[in-house]
Amino acid sequence: MASSPLISIVMPSFQQVAYLEEAVRSVLDQERVEVELLVMDPGSTDGSRELLEALHREYGGRLVLHFDPDRGQSDAVNRGMGLARGRVLGWLNSDDRLRPGALARVAGLLDCPEPRWVYGRAGMIDGRGRPHASFIVGYKNWRGRRFSLYKLLTENFISQMAVFWNRAMWDRAGTLDLDRHLDMDYDLWLRFARVTPPVVLADDLADFRVHPSAKGSLQTGEQLDAALATARRHAAGLGFRGEAALLLHRFLGWRTRLVYRWLKP
Repeated sequence: MASSPLISIVMPSFQQVAYLEEAVRSVLDQERVEVELLVMDPGSTDGSRELLEALHREYGGRLVLHFDPDRGQSDAVNRGMGLARGRVLGWLNSDDRLRPGALARVAGLLDCPEPRWVYGRAGMIDGRGRPHASFIVGYKNWRGRRFSLYKLLTENFISQMAVFWNRAMWDRAGTLDLDRHLDMDYDLWLRFARVTPPVVLADDLADFRVHPSAKGSLQTGEQLDAALATARRHAAGLGFRGEAALLLHRFLGWRTRLVYRWLKP
Protein backbone atom coordinates (compact mmCIF):
# COMPACT_ATOMS: atom_id res chain seq x y z
CA MET A 1 0.00 0.00 0.00
CA ALA A 2 2.77 2.44 0.91
CA SER A 3 4.30 2.27 -2.57
CA SER A 4 0.97 2.77 -4.35
CA PRO A 5 0.20 6.32 -5.55
CA LEU A 6 -2.71 8.12 -3.95
CA ILE A 7 -5.71 7.99 -6.30
CA SER A 8 -8.20 10.85 -6.21
CA ILE A 9 -11.68 10.34 -7.65
CA VAL A 10 -13.92 13.39 -8.08
CA MET A 11 -17.67 12.80 -7.92
CA PRO A 12 -20.02 15.61 -8.99
CA SER A 13 -23.44 14.96 -7.47
CA PHE A 14 -26.81 16.67 -7.45
CA GLN A 15 -30.15 15.14 -6.46
CA GLN A 16 -28.95 11.54 -6.96
CA VAL A 17 -29.56 10.08 -3.51
CA ALA A 18 -31.04 6.88 -4.99
CA TYR A 19 -27.67 5.86 -6.43
CA LEU A 20 -25.22 7.88 -4.36
CA GLU A 21 -24.35 5.36 -1.65
CA GLU A 22 -23.53 2.62 -4.16
CA ALA A 23 -21.34 5.03 -6.13
CA VAL A 24 -19.44 6.17 -3.03
CA ARG A 25 -18.88 2.66 -1.73
CA SER A 26 -17.72 1.46 -5.15
CA VAL A 27 -14.80 3.91 -4.84
CA LEU A 28 -13.92 3.72 -1.16
CA ASP A 29 -14.21 -0.07 -0.93
CA GLN A 30 -11.55 -0.56 -3.61
CA GLU A 31 -8.79 -2.85 -2.33
CA ARG A 32 -4.98 -2.70 -2.58
CA VAL A 33 -4.94 1.05 -3.29
CA GLU A 34 -4.90 4.31 -1.35
CA VAL A 35 -7.88 6.35 -2.52
CA GLU A 36 -9.66 9.57 -1.62
CA LEU A 37 -13.09 10.52 -2.93
CA LEU A 38 -14.09 14.15 -3.30
CA VAL A 39 -17.86 14.59 -3.60
CA MET A 40 -18.94 17.96 -4.98
CA ASP A 41 -22.60 18.67 -4.18
CA PRO A 42 -23.86 22.23 -4.78
CA GLY A 43 -26.95 21.89 -2.63
CA SER A 44 -29.03 18.74 -3.08
CA THR A 45 -32.34 18.70 -1.18
CA ASP A 46 -33.18 15.01 -1.62
CA GLY A 47 -31.32 13.65 1.41
CA SER A 48 -27.94 13.45 -0.32
CA ARG A 49 -26.21 15.67 2.23
CA GLU A 50 -27.44 13.65 5.18
CA LEU A 51 -26.38 10.42 3.50
CA LEU A 52 -22.94 11.80 2.67
CA GLU A 53 -22.41 13.01 6.22
CA ALA A 54 -23.31 9.54 7.54
CA LEU A 55 -20.86 7.96 5.08
CA HIS A 56 -18.19 10.45 6.15
CA ARG A 57 -18.54 9.23 9.73
CA GLU A 58 -17.89 5.72 8.42
CA TYR A 59 -15.01 6.42 6.02
CA GLY A 60 -13.43 9.43 7.72
CA GLY A 61 -10.96 11.59 5.82
CA ARG A 62 -10.96 9.34 2.77
CA LEU A 63 -14.35 10.90 1.90
CA VAL A 64 -13.97 14.64 1.32
CA LEU A 65 -17.24 16.59 1.09
CA HIS A 66 -17.81 19.98 -0.53
CA PHE A 67 -21.25 21.59 -0.48
CA ASP A 68 -20.43 24.83 -2.29
CA PRO A 69 -22.41 26.26 -5.23
CA ASP A 70 -20.90 25.67 -8.65
CA ARG A 71 -21.48 26.56 -12.30
CA GLY A 72 -22.42 23.04 -13.32
CA GLN A 73 -20.85 19.62 -13.70
CA SER A 74 -17.68 20.75 -15.48
CA ASP A 75 -17.01 23.38 -12.85
CA ALA A 76 -17.58 20.84 -10.07
CA VAL A 77 -15.09 18.40 -11.62
CA ASN A 78 -12.51 21.15 -12.18
CA ARG A 79 -12.80 22.32 -8.59
CA GLY A 80 -12.47 18.79 -7.31
CA MET A 81 -9.37 18.15 -9.40
CA GLY A 82 -7.86 21.34 -8.04
CA LEU A 83 -8.42 20.14 -4.47
CA ALA A 84 -7.39 16.52 -5.08
CA ARG A 85 -4.11 15.33 -3.53
CA GLY A 86 -3.57 12.30 -5.74
CA ARG A 87 -1.12 11.65 -8.55
CA VAL A 88 -3.69 9.40 -10.26
CA LEU A 89 -7.04 10.97 -11.09
CA GLY A 90 -10.51 10.00 -12.25
CA TRP A 91 -14.09 11.25 -12.32
CA LEU A 92 -17.15 9.20 -11.48
CA ASN A 93 -20.69 10.51 -11.67
CA SER A 94 -22.86 9.77 -8.65
CA ASP A 95 -25.21 7.45 -10.54
CA ASP A 96 -22.41 5.24 -11.92
CA ARG A 97 -20.10 2.81 -10.14
CA LEU A 98 -16.60 1.36 -10.28
CA ARG A 99 -16.02 -2.37 -10.57
CA PRO A 100 -14.06 -4.11 -7.79
CA GLY A 101 -10.33 -4.02 -8.49
CA ALA A 102 -10.56 -1.22 -11.07
CA LEU A 103 -8.23 1.20 -9.31
CA ALA A 104 -5.62 -1.43 -8.51
CA ARG A 105 -5.57 -2.28 -12.22
CA VAL A 106 -4.78 1.27 -13.36
CA ALA A 107 -2.68 2.68 -10.49
CA GLY A 108 0.69 1.32 -11.59
CA LEU A 109 0.11 2.28 -15.22
CA LEU A 110 -0.28 5.95 -14.30
CA ASP A 111 2.41 6.32 -11.65
CA CYS A 112 4.92 8.07 -13.91
CA PRO A 113 6.17 11.65 -14.43
CA GLU A 114 5.14 11.95 -18.08
CA PRO A 115 1.50 12.60 -19.10
CA ARG A 116 -0.45 9.37 -19.44
CA TRP A 117 -4.06 8.21 -19.58
CA VAL A 118 -5.78 4.86 -19.70
CA TYR A 119 -9.25 3.63 -20.51
CA GLY A 120 -10.96 0.29 -20.11
CA ARG A 121 -14.39 -1.15 -20.64
CA ALA A 122 -17.65 -0.22 -18.94
CA GLY A 123 -20.89 -2.13 -18.58
CA MET A 124 -24.37 -0.64 -18.70
CA ILE A 125 -26.88 -1.11 -15.89
CA ASP A 126 -30.43 0.02 -15.26
CA GLY A 127 -31.80 1.83 -12.22
CA ARG A 128 -31.78 -1.39 -10.19
CA GLY A 129 -28.21 -2.29 -11.11
CA ARG A 130 -29.13 -5.01 -13.60
CA PRO A 131 -27.15 -5.46 -16.85
CA HIS A 132 -28.65 -3.43 -19.66
CA ALA A 133 -28.20 -3.07 -23.44
CA SER A 134 -25.50 -5.71 -23.79
CA PHE A 135 -25.29 -5.16 -27.55
CA ILE A 136 -24.28 -1.50 -27.02
CA VAL A 137 -21.66 -2.61 -24.50
CA GLY A 138 -20.32 -5.11 -27.01
CA TYR A 139 -20.21 -2.52 -29.76
CA LYS A 140 -18.31 0.02 -27.65
CA ASN A 141 -15.86 -2.65 -26.53
CA TRP A 142 -15.28 -3.62 -30.15
CA ARG A 143 -14.71 -0.04 -31.27
CA GLY A 144 -12.47 0.78 -28.33
CA ARG A 145 -10.18 -2.24 -28.55
CA ARG A 146 -7.70 -0.20 -30.62
CA PHE A 147 -7.24 3.54 -30.49
CA SER A 148 -6.42 6.31 -32.93
CA LEU A 149 -7.24 10.00 -32.95
CA TYR A 150 -9.05 9.63 -36.27
CA LYS A 151 -11.22 6.83 -34.92
CA LEU A 152 -12.11 8.96 -31.89
CA LEU A 153 -13.16 11.76 -34.24
CA THR A 154 -15.80 9.45 -35.73
CA GLU A 155 -17.60 8.98 -32.37
CA ASN A 156 -16.97 8.96 -28.66
CA PHE A 157 -16.56 5.25 -27.98
CA ILE A 158 -14.77 5.85 -24.65
CA SER A 159 -16.84 5.43 -21.49
CA GLN A 160 -16.11 8.36 -19.16
CA MET A 161 -16.34 6.38 -15.92
CA ALA A 162 -13.67 3.94 -17.16
CA VAL A 163 -11.01 6.58 -17.89
CA PHE A 164 -8.16 7.54 -15.56
CA TRP A 165 -5.13 9.80 -15.95
CA ASN A 166 -2.23 11.21 -13.99
CA ARG A 167 -1.66 14.71 -12.69
CA ALA A 168 0.87 15.42 -15.42
CA MET A 169 -1.78 14.79 -18.09
CA TRP A 170 -4.36 17.01 -16.38
CA ASP A 171 -1.81 19.83 -16.04
CA ARG A 172 -0.75 19.46 -19.68
CA ALA A 173 -4.14 19.06 -21.39
CA GLY A 174 -6.07 21.54 -19.26
CA THR A 175 -9.33 21.48 -17.37
CA LEU A 176 -12.87 20.75 -18.55
CA ASP A 177 -14.42 23.47 -20.71
CA LEU A 178 -17.06 25.24 -18.61
CA ASP A 179 -19.07 26.06 -21.74
CA ARG A 180 -19.57 22.37 -22.46
CA HIS A 181 -22.37 20.72 -20.53
CA LEU A 182 -23.02 17.57 -22.57
CA ASP A 183 -19.75 16.51 -24.22
CA MET A 184 -17.05 17.87 -21.93
CA ASP A 185 -15.60 14.37 -21.58
CA TYR A 186 -15.33 13.90 -25.36
CA ASP A 187 -13.51 17.22 -25.70
CA LEU A 188 -11.15 16.18 -22.90
CA TRP A 189 -10.33 12.81 -24.52
CA LEU A 190 -9.53 14.55 -27.80
CA ARG A 191 -7.20 16.94 -25.98
CA PHE A 192 -5.59 14.02 -24.14
CA ALA A 193 -5.10 12.25 -27.48
CA ARG A 194 -3.19 15.23 -28.85
CA VAL A 195 -0.70 14.79 -26.01
CA THR A 196 -0.28 11.00 -26.23
CA PRO A 197 -2.33 7.90 -27.13
CA PRO A 198 -3.96 6.10 -24.20
CA VAL A 199 -3.14 2.76 -22.69
CA VAL A 200 -6.10 0.57 -23.70
CA LEU A 201 -7.27 -2.15 -21.32
CA ALA A 202 -9.61 -5.06 -22.01
CA ASP A 203 -10.71 -4.99 -18.34
CA ASP A 204 -14.19 -4.07 -17.12
CA LEU A 205 -13.54 -1.07 -14.88
CA ALA A 206 -16.93 0.55 -14.28
CA ASP A 207 -20.65 0.57 -14.98
CA PHE A 208 -22.69 3.31 -16.62
CA ARG A 209 -26.23 3.62 -15.30
CA VAL A 210 -29.15 4.33 -17.63
CA HIS A 211 -32.22 5.74 -15.89
CA PRO A 212 -34.97 8.26 -16.76
CA SER A 213 -33.37 11.28 -15.06
CA ALA A 214 -29.87 10.73 -16.46
CA LYS A 215 -28.56 13.55 -18.61
CA GLY A 216 -27.84 11.20 -21.50
CA SER A 217 -31.41 9.89 -21.40
CA LEU A 218 -32.99 13.34 -21.28
CA GLN A 219 -30.76 15.08 -23.84
CA THR A 220 -29.53 12.42 -26.25
CA GLY A 221 -30.06 14.51 -29.38
CA GLU A 222 -28.44 17.60 -27.93
CA GLN A 223 -25.50 15.53 -26.70
CA LEU A 224 -24.92 14.08 -30.17
CA ASP A 225 -25.13 17.54 -31.76
CA ALA A 226 -22.58 18.85 -29.28
CA ALA A 227 -20.25 15.92 -29.98
CA LEU A 228 -20.35 16.59 -33.72
CA ALA A 229 -19.48 20.25 -33.14
CA THR A 230 -16.58 19.21 -30.91
CA ALA A 231 -15.31 16.69 -33.45
CA ARG A 232 -15.49 19.37 -36.16
CA ARG A 233 -13.37 21.74 -34.08
CA HIS A 234 -10.73 19.10 -33.35
CA ALA A 235 -10.66 17.92 -36.98
CA ALA A 236 -9.81 21.39 -38.27
CA GLY A 237 -6.51 21.32 -40.11
CA LEU A 238 -6.38 17.54 -40.47
CA GLY A 239 -7.21 17.59 -44.18
CA PHE A 240 -8.96 14.76 -46.00
CA ARG A 241 -8.72 12.28 -43.11
CA GLY A 242 -10.36 14.76 -40.79
CA GLU A 243 -13.19 15.40 -43.26
CA ALA A 244 -13.69 11.66 -43.75
CA ALA A 245 -13.88 11.18 -39.98
CA LEU A 246 -16.55 13.89 -39.72
CA LEU A 247 -18.59 12.31 -42.49
CA LEU A 248 -18.59 9.00 -40.62
CA HIS A 249 -19.35 10.84 -37.37
CA ARG A 250 -22.55 12.25 -38.91
CA PHE A 251 -23.68 8.81 -40.04
CA LEU A 252 -22.91 7.14 -36.71
CA GLY A 253 -24.68 9.93 -34.84
CA TRP A 254 -27.83 9.37 -36.88
CA ARG A 255 -27.68 5.66 -36.11
CA THR A 256 -27.12 6.28 -32.39
CA ARG A 257 -30.19 8.52 -32.22
CA LEU A 258 -32.32 5.67 -33.51
CA VAL A 259 -30.83 3.17 -31.05
CA TYR A 260 -31.27 5.39 -27.99
CA ARG A 261 -34.79 6.34 -29.00
CA TRP A 262 -35.62 2.64 -28.94
CA LEU A 263 -33.81 2.11 -25.60
CA LYS A 264 -35.18 5.19 -23.82
CA PRO A 265 -36.33 4.12 -20.35
